Amino acid sequence: MPTAGRAAVVSVGGVAAAAAMSHRARHTAPYNPVLEQVDFRLPHGVDAPRRLRIGFVADTHVGSVIRASDVERALALLLVAKPDVLLFGGDYISDSPRHIPDAVEVLGSAASAARLGSFAVLGNHDYANGADRLIAQLERRGIRVLRNEAARIADRSGELWIAGIDDVMLGSPDLQRSFADIPENTRALALWHEPDYAESVVPYGAFLQLSGHSHGGQIQLPMVGSIAAPAGGRRFMSGLNHARGMPVYTSRGVGVFRPPVRFRCEPEVTLITLV
Repeated sequence: MPTAGRAAVVSVGGVAAAAAMSHRARHTAPYNPVLEQVDFRLPHGVDAPRRLRIGFVADTHVGSVIRASDVERALALLLVAKPDVLLFGGDYISDSPRHIPDAVEVLGSAASAARLGSFAVLGNHDYANGADRLIAQLERRGIRVLRNEAARIADRSGELWIAGIDDVMLGSPDLQRSFADIPENTRALALWHEPDYAESVVPYGAFLQLSGHSHGGQIQLPMVGSIAAPAGGRRFMSGLNHARGMPVYTSRGVGVFRPPVRFRCEPEVTLITLV
């Protein structure tokens, strides 16, 4: 084959491959969630319920791209493992407050299965789309929304305090209030939508922070990395990191935002076992 002909074939093949990858990134990858399972060894002095299983769900973004049925499919992966408590990391809706009922219905159905309760913090998209209405409906379905406050869960084998911190971008985070009700010398789990501020909770005795917001970067290019991570989710973008020695786990989230694609960055729900 002449050189020009070979070049044309290579060019056509490259275009076809790029088109296939683009189609997958937009129409397939955002809808194939996985269950991540992570064990955390509790530090000395933290007497949480024995082998506590925490279901962690962030960034469902129910709206025009991600439907409640997509979130339900992701949650099904988690509920099979029978988590003891469910923690929700913010950004439950996108685009409009009209999506609140659908988001609350699917999250509330999942929450009813957690024997030690369900707790949530808000994200920036929640504030942008009717936070007060969302809070009222979540709490009506048994999901307690923590806005700079702490909650205690316990069974006969131990107790765990959860400090829920308000969103950085559009909320009013107050760390002192968030940890105020936690007994002295008791270390807590911090729940905060944005991961990159984790160092500021370390002085309050947090032993672990769970966050979302970043979507794992959403688009991860080889040798380049993420090109779509938001402010507040660029330092501790995905998975397990450490802030001044404290573990920070950032979920890649269930949903997507603009651009509505995922590339080399699967959506996730997370099962965290404290051992």
